[in-house]
Amino acid sequence: MSIKMLIFDYKEAEHDFFKKNKFDDFDITFFKESLNEITVHNLPDEYLKNTSVISIFITSKIDEKVLANFPNLMILTTRSTGINHINIPDCCNRSIKVLNVERYGNKSVVQYTFGLIIALTRKIQLATSDIKAFKFEYNKYVGRELDKLTLGVIGTGAIGEGVCKIANAFNMKILAYDVVHKGDLIENYHVEYTDKETLLKHSDIVTLHAPLTDQTREIITKRELAIMKPTAYLINTSRGELINTEDLYNAIIGENIAGAGLDVIECEDISFSQNNTLVTKIETSNNNCIEKVILTRKLAQLDNVIITPHIAYSTQDSIDRILKITFESVKDCLQGGHTNQIN
Repeated sequence: MSIKMLIFDYKEAEHDFFKKNKFDDFDITFFKESLNEITVHNLPDEYLKNTSVISIFITSKIDEKVLANFPNLMILTTRSTGINHINIPDCCNRSIKVLNVERYGNKSVVQYTFGLIIALTRKIQLATSDIKAFKFEYNKYVGRELDKLTLGVIGTGAIGEGVCKIANAFNMKILAYDVVHKGDLIENYHVEYTDKETLLKHSDIVTLHAPLTDQTREIITKRELAIMKPTAYLINTSRGELINTEDLYNAIIGENIAGAGLDVIECEDISFSQNNTLVTKIETSNNNCIEKVILTRKLAQLDNVIITPHIAYSTQDSIDRILKITFESVKDCLQGGHTNQIN
């Protein structure tokens, strides 16, 4: 008998993986929509009763209100490293195993981070926008060479470490802030660990690569932005909640910093929703989140800001890797293993 599995947040880029790989032990149904307390009520009763495995992405929101509809759910797997969109205690209360995917997009996120850095420091977005409007103001496009700049890296885990290594190849001066100081980065890549204030004060570019925890939530607020150089750029390819959006907006329009490159933002499940799901997402959100979305849309209109819809990880290579690891973990879990289980 096949195992009933529902896959939410299904993307076109995932289609080829399922075309090339057969999962005869699974009866899979795909949904482009996210799973949350509103959309769960659109599912047929037979799916609610018979589903054993659910796969989601970070745009889904899972808590008791959702889980209560799946009496036979055994495994919840997220096609991401982050698990902030899942209420883990609620899953534990129902003996549901939660799986994630570690280190699937280290290369892609590192490369994308430098894509944002180069695009901002060389004014690529501004120049591209102008040429589409058939206007040219060459004085606006004067940029900087990376080897003349200092990069501040907040968080030197796998991705932050990769960013440091590429920065070293560009002959950038590198400052880092983390609880753990990596000897290899210090010895071989000339990384200088320092306190957060010193990093912010002396960096021309500050890039965030910290996980979202109670300690790192809003690690960048108006206080930190006031310390940064007025010529500095802020990059975030980690989690949107690391930055206070209102403070960032005020800092940029007030010319306290030069601009920002953001692949993640606060309340991105609303901001990055398609029009056909936007109303549903707003109905399940609080007023504070809606205010953040409005601010994000204002930020996106600025010439010195680049905002992309959480795609730093999104190469075909990493997407295929995510799915491969997901199914390997699910199969192992069904056989009593604990690969990538986080509870």
